Amino acid sequence: MIETNKFNVKTIKSTEKHGKFELSPLVGGFGHTLGNSLRRVLLITIPGAAITRIRVDGANHLFTTLPGVKEDLVEVSLNLKKVKFNYSKEEPIVLKLEKKGPGIVTAADIIDNDLCKVSNPDQVIATLSDAKSKLSIELTVERGVGYTMAKEQKTDVVGEIILDATFTPVLKANYTVEPTRLGKKSDYDKLTMEIWTDGSIDPLYALKMAAKDLINSFGQIADPKEFEEEVITINTSVGPQGSDISVEEIELPLRVTNALKKAGYPTIDALTKAGRADVSKAKNVGEKSLKVIDSWLKERGFTWK
Repeated sequence: MIETNKFNVKTIKSTEKHGKFELSPLVGGFGHTLGNSLRRVLLITIPGAAITRIRVDGANHLFTTLPGVKEDLVEVSLNLKKVKFNYSKEEPIVLKLEKKGPGIVTAADIIDNDLCKVSNPDQVIATLSDAKSKLSIELTVERGVGYTMAKEQKTDVVGEIILDATFTPVLKANYTVEPTRLGKKSDYDKLTMEIWTDGSIDPLYALKMAAKDLINSFGQIADPKEFEEEVITINTSVGPQGSDISVEEIELPLRVTNALKKAGYPTIDALTKAGRADVSKAKNVGEKSLKVIDSWLKERGFTWK
């Protein structure tokens, strides 16, 4: 019997946000089998924390202009969605942001604590124009998996604004497979995994979590446990769930995002249905922007029509 669990895991590079790991020697064919499986799980099931709702002094809804703030509230909310947190509790936690101008407001101005810490303090949130301007925001941070849409959530709190939230702490994951030797045999694989995170999770820990998720899933096949929940099959013939996500979720320059919306592509669904060729004709949408869109769509399972 071939032993597929006899290999070494070696750390080639490890920083707070980037890790490179080598798994070798693997039985021929297992490089791609493990690499693709781990990459998919890293991008899908690793939990993280994000801002899910905000309350801004002087604003009752998202389309409010704040006095003394250069950006409108829509742009401020988009910047807040990029703020990442290191938070491991299951219940929501409320943080505050208080800043007086003039100057730039960053994630470092969020008053965090030992339980919930900001992972990217340099993230710009807003710009205050003068000494009289101020920004006061109450932020609710929650832990979750994947992506949640604001329209799927409800609130009874007056002035509370719900945000789309991306919880996934793994920003990017790649793998390469090369042939390697074991003794006189040369039909083995060397798998190299590269992982980039937002700093809220260690890349090696993320890799181990992905491996454990796979173990749990395969364990259900090898040793099935009773599962009595009703399973509902979702019809995905019209595209991946959440295809009406706003194009603002793609990290593009604001002028490109506005150009897409002005050209009639406000959502991912509208974008993919139009096709790459038509979208490329929109003003301010160049090849560089299209490549960013290509990568974003591919990472989340969307395809151009």
